Amino acid sequence: MKKKILIIIAIIIAAGICAATIILIVNNSKYVKPEHIEPEVFEDIEFDSDLLIGLWNENSVYYRYNDDGSAVTWDVADDVTENDGTRLNWELRHNIFIHYYIMEIGGVVPKMYNMKQLELDILEYNDDYGVSHTFKRVEEFDLIN
Repeated sequence: MKKKILIIIAIIIAAGICAATIILIVNNSKYVKPEHIEPEVFEDIEFDSDLLIGLWNENSVYYRYNDDGSAVTWDVADDVTENDGTRLNWELRHNIFIHYYIMEIGGVVPKMYNMKQLELDILEYNDDYGVSHTFKRVEEFDLIN
């Protein structure tokens, strides 16, 4: 008799555990929803990429953008000159400004920025991490001095 009671209790406990597991799975599936990512929306802003061509400076960092889509960047604080700088290509679509860094060992690393301002003497953009860059146009004779 004791054996039958123990078997019945074990069956009731097992059934309770199964029922609780099913209830938890069903209830969690109601609340756990897959992440929905909104597509990136381009602002209806057009920047004149011709204004980008030339030499730009922010602190000790320089960028020279060429009209063929190539560029070079260097940091004089690291004793790097333009000839030894990092080569890259650039692209400007709407307000999306992309640098394609050309690695010495091969390969290309893209970096996207959100263009905020592009005028004759000021260039401002930021990245997805909130890092903002503001460059001023530099004339060639300023670089030599």
